[in-house]
Amino acid sequence: MSTYSSPDFSEVKILQRLTDTLSAALQVSISIRTPFGERYTRDSRYGSFYYSVLEPSPAGLTQYEQFLNTLCTCGDPSPCIRYCPALGLTSAVISTVSDKASSTSILVEDVRLAEDAVSDDRYREIARSLQIDENAYVDGIHSLPLITSVRFYHILDLLSLLSEQLYLLKQTNLSLLSAINSLESQKSLYRQEKNILEELAERDSMTGLYNRRKFAEAVSLYSSQNHREICMISADANFLKLTNDIFGHEAGDLLLTTIARIMNDLAKSEWLVARCGGDEFRVILPDTKLETALDYCRRVARNCQRDKSLTLPLSVALGAAEWNSENETLQDCFSRADAKMYQNKTALKHELRIPNYIMERLYDRQVLNKEVVEFTGSLTYEFALYLKFSKERARETSLAARYQDIGMAKLPEFFVIRGQSRTEEETTQMHMHVTHSYTMARQFDELYKIADIIHASHEKWNGTGYPGNLKGTGIPIEARVIKITSDYVSKTHPTIRGGYHTEEEILQKIQDDKGNIYDPNLAHKFLEFMKNHREE
Repeated sequence: MSTYSSPDFSEVKILQRLTDTLSAALQVSISIRTPFGERYTRDSRYGSFYYSVLEPSPAGLTQYEQFLNTLCTCGDPSPCIRYCPALGLTSAVISTVSDKASSTSILVEDVRLAEDAVSDDRYREIARSLQIDENAYVDGIHSLPLITSVRFYHILDLLSLLSEQLYLLKQTNLSLLSAINSLESQKSLYRQEKNILEELAERDSMTGLYNRRKFAEAVSLYSSQNHREICMISADANFLKLTNDIFGHEAGDLLLTTIARIMNDLAKSEWLVARCGGDEFRVILPDTKLETALDYCRRVARNCQRDKSLTLPLSVALGAAEWNSENETLQDCFSRADAKMYQNKTALKHELRIPNYIMERLYDRQVLNKEVVEFTGSLTYEFALYLKFSKERARETSLAARYQDIGMAKLPEFFVIRGQSRTEEETTQMHMHVTHSYTMARQFDELYKIADIIHASHEKWNGTGYPGNLKGTGIPIEARVIKITSDYVSKTHPTIRGGYHTEEEILQKIQDDKGNIYDPNLAHKFLEFMKNHREE
């Protein structure tokens, strides 16, 4: 037994049986106490002397407890043996020591040594001093066997040896228990690592969905179960490449994880939803009818459409097919679902006008003012016609005016709303939106032809504009037209970035800045145009 700690119930129960058995076999009373003097086990009493004679006597019991306290704190080497003249009995204490600290004590009591035996008259004197019935005391003393000192030392040696062996056995048990716990911990850790590795082996690291390998295993498993109703779904995230090209791969990853979350949240627990690489998702639906699979596709598409967290529309093309196990393999079923997905993807591409979606998001965020943008477009168209542009060329110039600031979608929102308090670095980044607009325009079929016009739409006649510091006629004429109409509309309409001025003030400013900011000839024409426009 090492440094004392509270025993558990099973340990106390075993020690109690041991002390009871030893007390009966050795004909002595035995108890085990803690370093604090508290009983570790119930006293194992031999004979009836303590309970029938000593315990009923308050005086006798007090003297005996004082004697035991002195005995337990004696400084003699273990065992410590003391004779109690007040009782006529001998007791001993054996201290078990571990790691140089006393842990428990074995108390051996109610011993009548033959060498210390006295006459009955002396026993009667003791009884009278303790106010105990003399005959009961004498009978009680004689109920305890006479033990020689030699035999008593043998008893103490036996108890000491037994205590040491019990201590060693407990230490061994503790070591074994520690080893078992360590092995259990290692086993648990191994099991956790194994589960993690298995999870990693079958999960897509980005989305958390099952991967292509797991999907292939499921297809192989279900292929032999042609008695079951099984549906297959093929899905493709729309605009992933466009998102990566325009907004970067982090935005593309967000697109994929958002679609994955929606698909997984709407799927039943027994369905298997997998990302099989890039923008490709697959679902296998056991025990499912086609109508349920189609309803799932509709709900996924609807939830994606409702999600406005991304700058580009969250969109996924889906196709579903039900397995005809009598006439095709499960892979054939998936091929049919895949073909339907591509049909839906083509239809979606024509339905969704991405530039318009991006502009609507800019309006929602109040980065751009829809009324200002639309009025700029219509005024530009009318002015271009006034300049004798063809209708097609006027339409393209108007379109460039409408989408010249689409690149704002790539800028942090606070760059826009801080207005004139931007730092020089922020202003430089703000000017980059025109390059972003150019890059984005080149991604869309409807804007590809006007990308160069958009790129030059913020240049100034004197070369102080951005992003290319183009000058004079080096600026496309369409861009020079847009510069005049845009400045006029933005400064005569209240916006988040500018104040409100009267038409007369802005027209005068255009007059003052012609040949500096504006093409002088176009500025003159615009002033004529606006005069005629107002007269009409």
